[in-house]
This record gives sequence, structure tokens and C-alpha cells, in this order.
Amino acid sequence: MSTLVMKTKNYFSDWTLFEISWLIISTLTMLTLSIVWGDSPMALISGVTGIISVVLCAKGKISTYAFACVNVGLYAIIAYQNRLFGEVMLNGFYYLPMNIVGFYMWRKQKDDEGTVIARRLTAKQIILLIIGLLIAITAYWRVLVALGGNLQLIDSITTILSIVAFLLQIGRFMEQWILWMIINVFSITMWSLLLGTPEGSVTMIIMFSAYLINGVYGFRNWLKLSKVN
Repeated sequence: MSTLVMKTKNYFSDWTLFEISWLIISTLTMLTLSIVWGDSPMALISGVTGIISVVLCAKGKISTYAFACVNVGLYAIIAYQNRLFGEVMLNGFYYLPMNIVGFYMWRKQKDDEGTVIARRLTAKQIILLIIGLLIAITAYWRVLVALGGNLQLIDSITTILSIVAFLLQIGRFMEQWILWMIINVFSITMWSLLLGTPEGSVTMIIMFSAYLINGVYGFRNWLKLSKVN
């Protein structure tokens, strides 16, 4: 037991009071509101593990990937129940295996405290990224229309941006957080339009709202990390 306590203390040794408080408050808020609104246990577990994973990611901790695997696996099932096929493919066939890739990539690029070494895109890379995103969103939107899913344009935006944002996350680029914040705004809109559907709409709105707040903190923290490195 003493070894476990020591490991826990060491893990949180470089955390600020704000970071610890944000992790606790956001998790408890998700638990409480999900229970009050009567969302499914699956949505509750997905939401809680998702909150924990994004807080750890904002902190630059490699343990983010363990919680993320649980989150995206359950979220894919919830999205399928709501006919959000873009979200299903994104989480089940992309996020889940790529979380494993991310774990091994980050292991090679972290400091002695287990915090990832961050970096930034060049101006040319940002311009090419924007052009590529616009083309990909338009093309995938047409695919989702053909599949007959719900909210095809929003689904396309969140899916394409998420694919790229996650690649930037694995690559340790600070600009990932700009995309994550845009994704969260569209995701909140998407699930708000789906209120009253079979599974987890309320929990998903709460989860993405917390993600948005965390995105602002993540951007600020990674901006500092990238300047240091």
C-alpha cells in the first residue's frame, strides 16, 4: 500500500491545485448530472473516462490513452444507436487503434516527469492544413449524405477535424487544441439537436462542454510547453 501511495504522490507532484481541482470537479459534475438526467450506465462511463482522458491530455500525461480507449469504445456504440455513422467510424475504427499508437509514440518523447515534449506547426503547414480540411470535409459530407445518416454536415466536420486533431496530438503539436475546441462547439450543437434520442444525449452535451473548457486550458498549457521545448 505504501508503494502505491508513493507512486500516486509522485504522479501528482507536478500538478497545480487548479489542475487537481478541475479533474475532480469535472468528473463529479459528469457523474451527478448523468445520474439526475437518467442517462444510461454506458453513457455515464464513457463520459467520465472521457473527462479524465482530456484533462490528462491537457496536462501532457501519457496515461490519457488508457482512459481514452474506454471512452471511445463506448462512445462508438452510443453514436451507432443515434445513427451518427461518421462518429461510429471515427471512434471505433480510428480512435481506438490510434490511441494505442499514441501511447507508444508519446513514450518515446516525454521528460523525466512523464510529460510529453510539445512542438508547433509552421505557417506553411497551417495553410496547407486548412486547405486540406476544407476539401476533406466537403467530400466526406457527400459520403454521409449517401449513407442516410443524421446531421451529415456537422457529422462530417466533427469527424474530419477529429481525425486531423488526433494526428496532431500523436505528433505532439500544440495546434491540436484549436481543432479540439472547434470540434467541441460542433459536437455540443450536434447532441443538442439530438436531445430525446435513445442514448446519452444529455451526458454527451455535458461531456463536450467540459471538453471545451478543458480545450482552453489545454491550449494555454501546451503553448507554454511548446515554448519551453
